[in-house]
Amino acid sequence: MGRNPLFDGEAKRWEGLYLRGGGERWGIFQGNVRARTVARMELCLSLLPPVNGKDAIELGCGPGFYGARLIAAGARWTGLDLSSAMLAACRGNVPGARVVRGDVLALPFRPDTCDIMLCVGVLSYLSRSGIARLFAQARGILRPGGVLMTQSLVFDPFTWVRCRLPRAVPRPIRIPGPFTPRTRATVTHLLGESGFTVRRVARYRKYAVVPAGDIYIAERAR
Repeated sequence: MGRNPLFDGEAKRWEGLYLRGGGERWGIFQGNVRARTVARMELCLSLLPPVNGKDAIELGCGPGFYGARLIAAGARWTGLDLSSAMLAACRGNVPGARVVRGDVLALPFRPDTCDIMLCVGVLSYLSRSGIARLFAQARGILRPGGVLMTQSLVFDPFTWVRCRLPRAVPRPIRIPGPFTPRTRATVTHLLGESGFTVRRVARYRKYAVVPAGDIYIAERAR
């Protein structure tokens, strides 16, 4: 698949972020991280159209907590991740779910086979051209009128530094990366170039007031 799966060594910590708040990795910097992480998930899911009876694909599915919620709501969910360790965690959290190991830059799905696609926590690890490639593939896989939900980070100098520290720096000071924030204008432009109409953009925050990122709901043109 060509690219190093960044999160192979992070699966247990990432899973713990949802289950226990990830205090061993994040707590001294971010307080009640679990509450904020779950709040972001709840916001993302609340922005989606009804999923009952729909085919949903999640890119970068991680430990599967979004997928578990979508399946409970009646979706036919498929999760994709580049990390084998993440997929193993996902299988444990979502027994019987369909998961696929794959790269978001070479999606293994057939055209016009999906109603809803989620892509949370992915764009910030891709180049601008990589994002454009992902969006173009997503448009082809979604059925006409299908919805792509994606997310980008806004610039945070503290996080920017932490994700670029040398590997010798221990957790929780260092976090996986590097990743790159994207402006709302950039993401909206790339979605439009790929044949999507942006229906909604919602900003979420940390520490109640500090902007953390944007969530986009985009519809494939019919």
